[in-house]
Parts: sequence; structure tokens; C-alpha cells
Amino acid sequence: MTRHSSKRDLGVFPHAELPVAVAAVIEAIEMDIIRGHILPSTRLIEDHLMEDYDAKRHVVRAALVELQRLGVVVKPPHLGARIRRFDAQSLEALYHFRAVLHRAAVESIALPVPGERLHAVRAAADAHALAASSGDLIAIHRANMAFHRLFFGLCDNPYIEESIRLHDWLSFPARAYAITDQTALSTACAEHAQMVEALEQRDRLRLLDLALGHMLQARRIYEGKYLSR
Repeated sequence: MTRHSSKRDLGVFPHAELPVAVAAVIEAIEMDIIRGHILPSTRLIEDHLMEDYDAKRHVVRAALVELQRLGVVVKPPHLGARIRRFDAQSLEALYHFRAVLHRAAVESIALPVPGERLHAVRAAADAHALAASSGDLIAIHRANMAFHRLFFGLCDNPYIEESIRLHDWLSFPARAYAITDQTALSTACAEHAQMVEALEQRDRLRLLDLALGHMLQARRIYEGKYLSR
């Protein structure tokens, strides 16, 4: 099977290009997580996934391997593949580390940002806002991650960039539910625009506040759904 990625996946997945069939199953699983059809700790049974997504077993297995590599799927001993679920302690630890990474990235951004790179970040913010208005959930998810990749990539530290990218994926099972929340989505679009504005104004303190606060709404939604019961 020819290995290539769809155009809207380019620069978003932190992994090598995948066969189209495998990428399609991954996208289908992502969509079902976003929609709440697959919940945290849900067991992912190969036979069910093959039927649900009309995919061959080796394709489903490859998709699960990739999602496990990204941290979206976990495989506890003797329990099979499951969607990652965060308890209060692990969620706190994850968001603490994401805050450390985001702070390090923003503090490393050289201001002023060159015009061409600033334009690319602004275009990514606009693309996310356009996706948000379209209602295409996967497009919203991809555009959001693409914005983060370009924004935090301004730090020009490949180790920080890669760590942020990987933890964006690791946190996906917690962040996913904000994608269908219209208030959270509108806030995210507004914050992206404010981050671009702060870059233009060379306001590092505001950038720090925005980058750290940007994560909190999705976290609160997850806590409300799964940690307040």
C-alpha cells in the first residue's frame, strides 16, 4: 500500500507518514473520541473496530500501535487497548508539565518575530477560526494543533517543540471534549487571535499569560465530565 498522508495532516502528526487506510482509522477513532462515542477507559476491541470502520485487522492494529505511541491509547497488562483516562493526580501532573513546556517556549521566542513567520502564525489562527465556523470536527482539531505547532515553533528549540507536540497528543483524550463545546471553541479562537496580537506588540508577559491560560478551559471541561462524579 502506498504510504502518504492527507494534505490536512501534513505538519500535524509527529510521526512518519502512514498508509491512507491506517490514517483513516486513526481519524475515525479521533472523531469518535471528540463526539464522546468513545469515552476514557473504553476498551478498543479489534473485531469491533474492524466492523465499525470497515478496516482489515492489520490496519486496525497499526492504528492502535500509532495511537499508543502518541499516548492516546494505553495497554494495561491483561486488559487490552483502552483510551487513556486521567485521574486528578495524573491530570494535574500532565498540565503542570505542559505549562512548564509552554513557558519555556514563550520565553525562548525572539521578539520581534520576522514578518514571514508572523504571517504564517496569523494564517494558522485564521484557518482554525474558519474550521471552527465550518463545524468539521477533525478540521478544527487539526487546525488547532497546526496553530500550536507554528506558534510554539517560534521558540526555535527543536526539543521544546517536539515535547510540546507529543504532549498535545498525550493530552488529546482530555482536550477532545472542548472541540464540541461552542463556548470553549469561541474562546480558543479569540485567544489565538490575542496571541498573534501579543506577538505583533512584542508583549512577552501577555504571551505568557495567554499561552498558560489557553490550556485551562479544556481541562475544566474534562474535570467536569470525568472527575467531579
